[in-house]
Amino acid sequence: MENVFNKVLNQLIGGNARELNVVSVVGMGGIGKSTLAGSIFRNPSVFYHFDVSSWVTVSQKYDVREMLLDVLSFGTPSLKAMYSNLSNDQLLEQVYRKLKGKRYLIVLDDIWSIEAWNLVIRSFSDDENGSRIMLTRLSEVAMSAGNGYTFNMPFLNLENSWKLLADKVFGIVVCPLRLESMGKQIAQQCQGLPLSLVVIAGLLPKISRTYKDWQKVLESMKSHEGSTSEQCLAILALSYNYLPCSLKACFLYMGAFPEDKEIHVDKLIKIWVAEGFLKPSSHKKLEEVAEECLEDLFSRSLIIVSRRRANGKIRSCRIHDLLRQLCLREGKSEKFFHVMTKSFEMSAECMEIEHRLCLHTDGLENQSLALEKGNFDSVRTILCLGELHSFLNSGCYKIVDPRFELLRVLDVQNIHFPSFPNEITQLVQLRYVSFTTGSEVPASISNLWNLQTMSVISVAENELHPAIGNLEDVKSETFQSREIVHACSSQGTKFSCWKEIFMAVTNVKALGVLINPDLNEWSNFNDSLICLSDLRKLRIHLALPPYVQFFPRLPAPQWNSFPEKLMHLTLEATHLLWKDISFLGKLPNLEVLKLKYFAFQGSNWNLNEGGFKKLKLLHIFMTNLVQWKATSDSLPSLECLVLRHCYKLKEMASEIGDIPTLELIELHHCSHAAATCVEEILEEQKSMGNEILVAHAYNTNFNRSPNTNTK
Repeated sequence: MENVFNKVLNQLIGGNARELNVVSVVGMGGIGKSTLAGSIFRNPSVFYHFDVSSWVTVSQKYDVREMLLDVLSFGTPSLKAMYSNLSNDQLLEQVYRKLKGKRYLIVLDDIWSIEAWNLVIRSFSDDENGSRIMLTRLSEVAMSAGNGYTFNMPFLNLENSWKLLADKVFGIVVCPLRLESMGKQIAQQCQGLPLSLVVIAGLLPKISRTYKDWQKVLESMKSHEGSTSEQCLAILALSYNYLPCSLKACFLYMGAFPEDKEIHVDKLIKIWVAEGFLKPSSHKKLEEVAEECLEDLFSRSLIIVSRRRANGKIRSCRIHDLLRQLCLREGKSEKFFHVMTKSFEMSAECMEIEHRLCLHTDGLENQSLALEKGNFDSVRTILCLGELHSFLNSGCYKIVDPRFELLRVLDVQNIHFPSFPNEITQLVQLRYVSFTTGSEVPASISNLWNLQTMSVISVAENELHPAIGNLEDVKSETFQSREIVHACSSQGTKFSCWKEIFMAVTNVKALGVLINPDLNEWSNFNDSLICLSDLRKLRIHLALPPYVQFFPRLPAPQWNSFPEKLMHLTLEATHLLWKDISFLGKLPNLEVLKLKYFAFQGSNWNLNEGGFKKLKLLHIFMTNLVQWKATSDSLPSLECLVLRHCYKLKEMASEIGDIPTLELIELHHCSHAAATCVEEILEEQKSMGNEILVAHAYNTNFNRSPNTNTK
C-alpha cells in the first residue's frame, strides 16, 4: 500500500508535466481507494504544492449542484451558503473563475458515472501550471477522463493482512502466541480486502481473547466462503450480528441516510433519543449515552468519523457504501425501515408493518407516491432526507397525515409547505418534528405534549406565533438538556412575544434563534433572555447576509441580560464592535464562545486582563480583524483556539502561548501572517520546554515546526 501511495503522490506533485492531468485510483469496493486518496489529500506536501484544493464526494446518485458547491467551499462546508442562490450555470462559471490561474487539486471521490464527469470537467481550467484532478472508483470513468494515469489498488498479501489485523486489535502490544495462529487464519479469510480486515478487527476486541471465542469467529467466516465481495458482505453481517440489540438499532439508522451523506451527529442523536433506542442511566444524560454508542460503532469500524469537535467529540460521520448496503438489507429484512424511491408503488399490503418510512430526493419526485393508499397504523417515523425540495401540490403526497397517530419522529424539513400543515398538531405522540413553512406556527402546536425537539425554518416574511408560549406541557421534558428550539422571527413579529415564549419554557437548556436587525426586537429579545434561568447553550443569528456592509448597527447587550448558567454561546452575523466584547467576558460560567460571520467587526481587538475566567474554547470564523492583542491573563483557562477564514489577521500577541492550559491552536484558510505568528508562538514555547501546545493548519501555508501539523 505504501508503494501505491508514493506512486500516486509522485504523479500529483512530482514530474514536469504542466498540463492538467487526471490521476485515477480504481479497484473493488472496500479495497481502500478513498482511504488512500484521503491520506494523500491531507499530506502536508500536497498542501504546500497546490494553491487551493477541494474534496468532492460524488456517489452513485450524484448531484451536479452539490458537486460544484463542494468545489467552491474548499473544505469549509458552511461556505456553501454563499453560492446557494446561484443557478447551475452560474456555479460552473464561479468554479471556473475561482480555479482560473491557480494550481489546484480537485478530488472526485466515488465517481460512478461518465456523465457526472462530463458535466463538471468543463469548469476546470487548464492553465498548464501543474493542476491535478484525482478520481476514485471505476476504471471506465478513468478511461473516459483521458489524459493522466490510472492506478489499480492491489489486495493485501497474507503478511500485510495479518499486520493490519494485529495492529488494529492489539496496537503496540504483541499478540499472545496462543492466538497468533488463529488470528492469521482469520486474516486469511478476509482475502486481502482492507475493509473486511478492519471490520473483523473491530469485532475481536469486543469478545473474550480466548482461543475458543476466536475459533467461533473463524468458523462463522468459513461457513460463508465465496468471492471476495461475498466474503466481505458476510464479514460485515457477522460484525453486525455481534452488536448489542440497542446498538443494532442505532447502526441500522445510518442506512436511512442517502449514500455518502455526511450525517450531522446533533440531529442523529436527537432522533435516536426520540425513537427511544437508548437505555437511560442514572449517572449519564441520554446524549452522553448516544455519544458512547457512536464511539463504539467507530471503534468497530462500522462508521467513519468525518469531523470532530475541538473537544474531541464526533461532529459528523458517514458510512461505507458496503456497510450501508448491509443496513438496507437488514433494515428491510427486519422491517426496521423502508426507503421509498422514485419507482416505488404504494400498496396496503407492503406497508402494513413498516415502522419507518424514508424518502430521499428521488422519492419525493415520485408523483404517484399516493401515501393515502397505505395502512400506516404501525408507522412511527417519517424521514425526508436530502436537499431542500419544493413542489406545487404538497397535499397530494400526504406526507403529514393524522392517520400517523403513533408517529414519534417527523422530519420534513427539506419540503417547503407554503402554509403550515395543521395536521401536525393532531400527531400528539410526536417527540421530534422538523419542517419548513412560509406561514406562522399556530397556537395549536401546544397540543404536542410529548414533544422533545422542534426545528422550524421560515422561508418567508412571516412570524413565529407568540402562542408557542402556550406549550406548557412541553415544559421540562420538551426543552430540557437535550433540546434546541429554532425560532425564526421577522418584520411581522410582535415585539412582546419573546418574553411570552420564554416565560412558558423557563426550563429550556438550549436555544437557537434567528432575529431580524430591528432595534426594538433586538432589545426585547435581550431583555427577555433573563427569563431562561436554566439556559446553558445559546445561538443567536442575525438575519443578514454574511457580507452585508451597510445597515444600522445594533447595540451590544448588557452582560447581565444573559442567564448566569450560560456555558456555550454562538453569535452569527451580529456585526457588533470588538471594543464592546467585554460584556461577554463578564459571563461567569461561559466555557465555549463561537463568533461567526462577522459577529464582531473592526480591525483591532485589545483583550484586556480580566473576564473570560472559565472560557475553554474560542472559535472565530470569518472576520476583518487585523490586530489581536491579549495577555495570558486575558483567557486564563483557554484550552483550544480555532481561527477560520481570518484572511486579514496580521498580528497575534505572543503572550497567548503563555496560557498554561492552552493545548491546541487550529488555523483554517488564514493569512500567511497569522500562520507565521502561530509558528513563532510555538517556537518560543518549545524553547521554554512547553511540549504540550500543538497547532494544526489547514489550507494555510507556513514552514513546519516540530510542534506543527500542516494539512
